[in-house]
Amino acid sequence: MVLEPEYKIEASSRRCRACGRAFQVGDEFYSAVVETEQENRFTREDYCPDCWAPEQESFFSFWRTRVPQPEEKRRGPRLVDLERLMEMFERLGDAEDESARRFRYVLALVLMRKRRLRLVSSRRLGQGRGEELTLREVGGDRQHVVTSPGLSEAEIESVADRLREILDMPEKWDQAHEDEA
Repeated sequence: MVLEPEYKIEASSRRCRACGRAFQVGDEFYSAVVETEQENRFTREDYCPDCWAPEQESFFSFWRTRVPQPEEKRRGPRLVDLERLMEMFERLGDAEDESARRFRYVLALVLMRKRRLRLVSSRRLGQGRGEELTLREVGGDRQHVVTSPGLSEAEIESVADRLREILDMPEKWDQAHEDEA
């Protein structure tokens, strides 16, 4: 099954959105995920350090990165910024549109796998509307309720692939360090 286009977030343009400067190998820059006005879709924007002004924008999420060496082979797994994932998860808590709820559900699955959230309970919703999960933050008492949007395994994998692409993550979540939790 093909996933809806709201999860289509392009890879880095390696060019500053504000001034148009192309990033060279080794250059640091900022990437931001922004919710667009068009049907609540997300897009990625890149900024050079000189043009970076997060206080002037309302970014959904952002991070600092650098253009890698082309011949540089990555050794070992990349780290997942679990705090950033938790922040994204919490921001989507009040979302009402279906695409954001789907994205939040997949984030919850990732955060459960990374041992940041633990399942407290689940209950089936009537009339085939999926199920409701109650999750607790590990090491705390804060709980979150997440409604399963009834995604197929293929749709979940597709959303997870988009999340990995946005965060420039390895193909398998298990390749990230387990001692991050």
